[in-house]
Amino acid sequence: VADASTAGVASVAGSLTSVVASLMGPTESFTFPAERIGVEGFSPSILRMNHRCHTLLRQTLMAVHPEEGCALLIGSGLQGDVLNLTTVWPCCNVWGCGNRHKRFLLDPREQLAAQQWARRHDQCVLGVAHSHPAAAAEPSVHDRRWAEPERIMLIVAADGGIGAWWLQRDRTLTDITIQVWDTRKHGERAGAEC
Repeated sequence: VADASTAGVASVAGSLTSVVASLMGPTESFTFPAERIGVEGFSPSILRMNHRCHTLLRQTLMAVHPEEGCALLIGSGLQGDVLNLTTVWPCCNVWGCGNRHKRFLLDPREQLAAQQWARRHDQCVLGVAHSHPAAAAEPSVHDRRWAEPERIMLIVAADGGIGAWWLQRDRTLTDITIQVWDTRKHGERAGAEC
């Protein structure tokens, strides 16, 4: 039940989101996740997930079509060649400047909650997934500028295309192969959730 106090909070939160979105621009990222402190730069080549994660990822990102959907990717392997996706963390697109069909913005509170949850479960946030409702599964200029370096960028297109990249510190992209195993045929793998 909404009352005057909750309506005011919602109004302030909406305004804050718009202000944050308008102030944010293509700047160099000075944040560095705790999991990566002291770890030399690397570039994973494989992202593994089970069939359930793959299905949940697609459904989550396309659920808000024609707007861009978004989710955080949680798993393990952030220091090796193979990353294991175990949890898809659906997020709201809080882009407050219109054009949600071409842009997205994660709510910082959702990011913090996902990161805390991941740490409690001995995992980490591997990266961000989002949809391109009217474009190919290829990173846009905005995707490269706004994404967190040294993380996965995964994009699902409305036509069914899916791609994953590792964003280097210098904003160059490295292709990542996506491996999906069918749990109905091959059984569960250790750590598989979704």
